[in-house]
This record gives sequence, C-alpha cells and structure tokens, in this order.
Amino acid sequence: MAALAAGILTLSSIVTGFAAEAAPAATLTSPASSFVGVQPTRFLDTVRGVGIPVGPVGARTTVTGSAAGLAPAGATAVVLNLWAESPTADSAVTVFPHGTARPSLPSLLLQNGKRRSNQVTVQVGADRTLDFYNESGSTQLIASIMGYYTTAPGSRYTAVGASRLPVHSIGPNATTRLNLTGHVPATATAVTVSATLSQPTVATYLTASPAATPRPTMASVAAYPGSQGSNLITVKIGANRSIDLYNLAGTVNTELNVVGFYASDYGALFTPVAPERVLDNRTGLGTWNGQPQPLGQNTDIAYRLRSPLPSNTLAVALNLTGSAATANTAITAWDLWTIHEPPASVHLVPGQTISVAVAPMVTAITPSPSASAEVMRSVYVHNRSGNVDVTADLSGYFTLPPADCATGCVSTWGPHSWGQGSTGPTAVKPFSGLTDVVALAGSSRDGVALRADGTVSAWGANSTGQLGNGWWATVGSGSHAPAPVVGLTSVKAIGRDGSRGYAVKTDGTVWQWGQNVNAPVQVAGLTGGAALATAWGTAYVLKTDGTVWAWGDNTRGELGNGSTAARSDTPVRVSGLTGIKAIGSGGSGGYAVKADGTVVAWGDNSTGQLGNGVACTTPSGCVSRTPVPVTGLTGVTSVTDGVALRDDGTVFAWGSNRRGLLGNGLNCESGTEPNCTSTVPVRVRDVTDAKAIGKFDGGRYAVRADGTVLGWGDNQAFLLGATVQNYPYYTTVPVQVPGLSGVKAVIDGLALQG
Repeated sequence: MAALAAGILTLSSIVTGFAAEAAPAATLTSPASSFVGVQPTRFLDTVRGVGIPVGPVGARTTVTGSAAGLAPAGATAVVLNLWAESPTADSAVTVFPHGTARPSLPSLLLQNGKRRSNQVTVQVGADRTLDFYNESGSTQLIASIMGYYTTAPGSRYTAVGASRLPVHSIGPNATTRLNLTGHVPATATAVTVSATLSQPTVATYLTASPAATPRPTMASVAAYPGSQGSNLITVKIGANRSIDLYNLAGTVNTELNVVGFYASDYGALFTPVAPERVLDNRTGLGTWNGQPQPLGQNTDIAYRLRSPLPSNTLAVALNLTGSAATANTAITAWDLWTIHEPPASVHLVPGQTISVAVAPMVTAITPSPSASAEVMRSVYVHNRSGNVDVTADLSGYFTLPPADCATGCVSTWGPHSWGQGSTGPTAVKPFSGLTDVVALAGSSRDGVALRADGTVSAWGANSTGQLGNGWWATVGSGSHAPAPVVGLTSVKAIGRDGSRGYAVKTDGTVWQWGQNVNAPVQVAGLTGGAALATAWGTAYVLKTDGTVWAWGDNTRGELGNGSTAARSDTPVRVSGLTGIKAIGSGGSGGYAVKADGTVVAWGDNSTGQLGNGVACTTPSGCVSRTPVPVTGLTGVTSVTDGVALRDDGTVFAWGSNRRGLLGNGLNCESGTEPNCTSTVPVRVRDVTDAKAIGKFDGGRYAVRADGTVLGWGDNQAFLLGATVQNYPYYTTVPVQVPGLSGVKAVIDGLALQG
C-alpha cells in the first residue's frame, strides 16, 4: 500500500494505508469458532479511566486493553463496539492482538470533531489483550465487548436477507423495546442488525443492548444533523426474545434490519483472520478482469473474494469503506441471490471517508462449466449516486461445521446445494448437519430430512416459513444448515413442495408448514396417514386403509376427484382408489401403485405424463381429473414423476423425453422433433438391478443393488456429474453418477447412505 508522507494524513489517504512504519498484518491462526454474546461491557475507556489512565490517545500512539476478564480462555476473537470521542484531527484507529505486528488496515476512520463508532471483529491471542493505535491528532477511545468467538460450545451464525424491524423515530432520552419473534428462532442467542440513523434534530447516538438489562454507556451508531449514520450491531438477545434501543438526544429516525442471528442448535462457524484487503475498485483488486473499475451511479459490481476463503464460505465479515464521493450517496454490500437489495451500509457525502462493518452473504459463481472450474465467492457492491471509491477489508468468514456422521448420512452435489461446499460443480461432499437420517424429500437446495428419532430438519428458502423453524426470511434467503422443524416428533413420513413441508406422525395425523405459516399445523380432517407425495402445489396422503387423499391446486386435475375447482384447502378423496400400496407425484399430478402392481395416474397430460396411450392433441387428452391406468405396467413397487421401478429391478419411463428424460437412447433437444414424448412406458436402458428410483429437475436416478447410482437426462445443473455423453448438457442413457456408493435413496442432488 502507498505510504503516507510523514506527519501528513487526509481522509482519502487513510483508505490507502497508514504511515510508512506500519508493519505487515499479524499471523495468528484461529480455528472455526462458535459465538457467545455478552452484556455489553467496557474494558477500555480513556474518558473514565477504565482499563487505562484517563486521557486521550495521542498521534501515533498505541494503548493496550485486556478483555481477559470478559472473554475466557479459548476465545479466538472478540466482537467490539469501538467508539471514538472528540478527535482533534482526521485520523484512523486500528485494533490488533497485543504482541503482534500492527496491520496496515484501519478499524475505525475518524473525522475531526465527530463522534464515530464501528463494530470491530478482531482476533485475540491467548492473553486476550488488544492494542489500540491512533494515527493522527488525539482522541478518546471506548471499547465495549459485545461477544466473543470460542472453541468451546456456543452459538452459530445464519446470515439472512435484510428483514426490517418495526421501529421508526425515537425521542430524546428514550428507549424502545423490539421483539424479534418471527425474525429469529426461539433458539437464537444474539442478533446482528444493520442500523441507520437519519434526520436527527441534534447530534445524538443510539445504543443497542439486551432487553431488560442495565443500559450500557456506549454509542452503537452516531448521527449529526444533515447527515446519516450507519453501523452493524451484534447484540445479545434479552428477555422475551427482545433488544432495547436507546436514543441520547433530540428525535431521530431509526431503521434497523436483521441481517443475521446466532442460534444454539444450527448455523455456521466463524473463522477469524488477520485483516486483509479483498477488494479495491481503484486498483482492480477483486474485479473480474483485475482492472480498476469506477463505481458509478446506480451501479453494481461483483467482486471476487479469493484467498483465504474456502469454497463453502457462506458469509464474510468486512470493513466496507467509501471515499471520494462526487455526490451524496449510499453504498451496499450484498448477495445478489437474495433478490431484494438490502438497505445501504455506508452513507457519505463528498469529502467524507467512512468505514462501516458489514457481514454480507456471498454468491457462489462457477466461471465456466467444467469439472475443474473454481467455485468463486463474490460480493456485489452497489452505489446509489455519483461516483465513489470502495474498499473492503476481511476479518473473517463463516462456514458450516464439517459433517460428522456415522449412520444415516447424506451426501450432496451440484451448484444448488445451498453453500454446503464444493471444490467444483460436480464434487460429492457430505451434507453438514445431517445424521441418522431415514428419509429425504425435496432437493439439495430446499429440502427436509426425517431422522431416526422421529424429528424433522429443513433447509433452504424461508420466505414463506418453509423451514418450519418459527421465523421468516426475505425472498432468496433462508438457512444453509438443516434447522429443526419445531414441535414435530414421532414422524414416520415427510414431503416437500416449492412452498410447504409436510409430515405424517406415527399416530396417523398429517402436518404442514410454509405458505406463510412458519411452524407446523395439523391438516384438519386427515387421520390414518401412512405415506406422502407432493406435486408443485398439491399434496397426497396414502392412508392405512389404502385410500388416497389430496389437497391444494387443481388447475390441471391434480386432486383426482373429478372436480373442476381451482383448488381445495380441505383434503378430498382421489376417486375410485382402494388397496393402494404406494403413491408418487409429478409436476401437476399424482400416481398410485395398486396391490396387483399396476399403476394409475391423474392430472396433467401435456407431455404424456399419464402414460395411458393418449396424446395431448385435444383438450380432453391434455388432462384427466380422475385416475386412469398407465398402460402395460405390472410388478411395480414404486413410482414418481413418470418413472416406475418393477420388482425385477427394471425401470420404465414415459412422458417427456426432453434431453433424454426417458433414458432409452433416443434424443429430443428442441422439444419439437420426433421422440420428444412417449404416451406409454418404455424401458430405461441398461438398468437391471435397481432397488430405488428418484428424480431431479430434468432427469431421473436409479439406485443399483450395489449402492451406486445411475442417472439420465439434463445435466446443465451438474446433477449427473461430469462423466456423461455430450457433457455438460445431457445423456439419453443411464450413466453412473461419480463419487456415490452405499446409497439407499436418491433425490435431486441428495443421496442417503449408510
């Protein structure tokens, strides 16, 4: 980094680096750690003489404070609220482990005469002692611990798309209590919020603390008339799942958004690192072509975050700095896949240089469709107005714990496995957080697992409560780690569609969650449940008496009871079915295996899904609202989405043949040439010893007797692996999915093993 001239410091030059004598970053190595939130407590205060004599910290001066009384042995990092009061010059403050070299990257940037605060996450050594360095002028420093990371048991982090909390203006010397129910689960111990103060009537600051605890004396975020103040705040959750917000003076508009939480039963671990600059638009650091790139008005730039991030990084702790703004603007760091851009993190006007801690989720990007392609982790940065320069310094990253499983283990592959980790788009890896699994439903991206103890876990999106964990996320975010579905025990069967999860308990009752219900509720009127299947918006239950019941969408006859109603929220009986031994589903319809091994189907027939020899050439041939026999099938043991397994180990398929979906060696690329559909079942080639079948979007699987897996169909999402004909597009005949063995069941990028 460019050195500053001796004795000269400006805000724009602070972003580039410190004076020439600044040493390289420290080299402490810390393991992945869990989090413990604490009551905010000062351990260094030059105003009151806490941990240090009274008096401001002078230019190029280092003072030391010990957090050993607040962060126990085994702590790997501490989360601080660092507050600077009454600086006499533009300056920069750096926090670093005592006894190590001072990093050349600042923790907090100061403006002459302005109170500033920032959340700082910093590694600690065995003595948990920190050095605080001030570059220029003099300033009072206050450091309060908010929590610490540790190798001992603690809580783990879930990053989410920004979720707005219901708080607006706060008056002078007033406290507002915020209940976090619905924003975090009941097991949450701490919350991370993005806070913005605007339109303050006087200079003020906001203090966040656990509800119903003594209010700490600290500035979580400060603001002055005519400007906005922002900060990231991590705070322990207090009584009744609540936190308190205190405003010092005047009236100020307050916007708080939950961007993550720490829970005791699931989430990601944090690995702290020595500060490292990971993006700088002025030098091209992190840009895709390595060239400087101006961040203009209403512009997004995706920055690649390389070393030291592992491929399964879910979120990062950054210090985001904006400078050289040509207009009043706001900067946001975010993950594009959350769909909705969150509120801005850094607000600045021309002439300002401001740093704010952020903890954005990262986007996984595979630059090219090859088995060896590097999986990149990227952060999108958005600038609202004018031109601005942006840098970001990394202090750590969040990853799921290593999978630790002995029996009932799950493996996953493909790019849609929600951050479970990959060294390439086809690599098979253990699914973290799952053990003793007996059944799977859904997909690697959005799924549920039934455990041997009768409990259920869910992962994926949570915008409509699909996790069943008692909270909601914004569109595009949820949980990468399996989260317990609350209140469910003694479950024997599970299901999952795009917006809901389902479970059948051993007492035969049926439960569902999602579709704006964030915890399981019983499906009224259904008892005696034995098995589940789900279409896109319709659920099916096989009862112990051999009848089949359905509820949900019915635009394509999915209910199977002859009704033309658009949907039914009350379960109805599928017409004419008795003695059924297994059920399955397709995109918009259902299947049932009768006691004699024959199959019936109902619902959509636009591509021959009914398998009854009738093509969709007339309106009456495109839908069947009651079950019809699938032609020529006998000895069937299971069926799903146009594919059936027979008791002799052979597999038959029917319906669409888009990109080899039938697995019979014939091709259909465009969807309009011959061989694109079959209205009757055809044998899948080269499968003679299958013991289970499964599906994924665009393809099918068969589990062989030896526990290996065959797959066929579309491979654009790499759910067949890399060793297929016409790679990476599709295969018209079954090929072995590489890296899988000992498999019992397989669905959409998930394999149940052991």
